[in-house]
Amino acid sequence: MNNKSKEPEPKTEHIVTVLSRTETTTHRTIGQPEQQMIITYVGAGLAPATIRILKDDYTLELEKATIKADIEKRLKRKAESYTV
Repeated sequence: MNNKSKEPEPKTEHIVTVLSRTETTTHRTIGQPEQQMIITYVGAGLAPATIRILKDDYTLELEKATIKADIEKRLKRKAESYTV
């Protein structure tokens, strides 16, 4: 019987600064306006980024979850360098 327990995955946290939260009207379909929250944030070691959340769905918890998912996606990207 193997009693070795797996170590838990380290909890990944990111400290971010929200630079702006702007409410705006967009038109995903012509003639059907929708309200969105446009949130621009910056995190340590990352360039500023912007996320969008429908105003009707907006909560601070959803904002945090969306930013976290965006950061994790951005951290997986590989930079590309070349000479021109």
